Amino acid sequence: MKKQDWLDGLKVMYPVIISYVPLGLAGGMVLYDAGLNAITILAMSLLVFGGAAQFMAASMVSMGASVSAIITMTFFLNLRHLLMSSSMSGLIKKPSLPFTLFFSHTLADESFAINYNQFKNHEWTANKALATNSLAYATWSISTFVGALVGSAWVIDTTIINYVLIAMFISLLVSQFASKLYVFVGLTAGVLAIIFTILLQHTIALVIAAVVASFIGYFIDDYFTNRKEYTRKEGIEYD
Repeated sequence: MKKQDWLDGLKVMYPVIISYVPLGLAGGMVLYDAGLNAITILAMSLLVFGGAAQFMAASMVSMGASVSAIITMTFFLNLRHLLMSSSMSGLIKKPSLPFTLFFSHTLADESFAINYNQFKNHEWTANKALATNSLAYATWSISTFVGALVGSAWVIDTTIINYVLIAMFISLLVSQFASKLYVFVGLTAGVLAIIFTILLQHTIALVIAAVVASFIGYFIDDYFTNRKEYTRKEGIEYD
């Protein structure tokens, strides 16, 4: 990859990278507190590269769960990566096997969202996408390792994770606002999330809100697309 590929990747990925640092540090500390050493935590970050899975693993280790149970739960939690990788495969033309393996392994929720947006709305290449993935991968792995090293010396309130996650996903959401429809769907999802959470008192409300808002956006877009097509045809026939 060229230097420009790395610079372009950094340009679009830096908000996530900034967020990954405190998240990774906290993740490393939590895993260290669960009984894992720094090398094991680094190996987990390099091999698994899943923040949610690693936080879950820390909780399961603390509760004395078996290795097989942790692996099984990690597998199901990360199944979404299959869908993300499949979506990206249609945008990256004729990649080599080593490229495909490494790209798929380093693909995370945040890098997927950024790369997908770049492919759809800008001139983007496979190398730039891989650079984006790699920067996130390296930042997370190094941050968790450093967090494990300082875990025994410093005590940091991991409540900060909640605020960092919210800030990071707001940044990702805003980057998707390519039109007024996207803004409307985003606001609709937020309002529905609040309503469903109050009614259901369960985190599944967030999933339901996202799905319902997506369908609303789809039908609105389909309606206006058909209306424009009908108007265009009527105009041609009139002429």
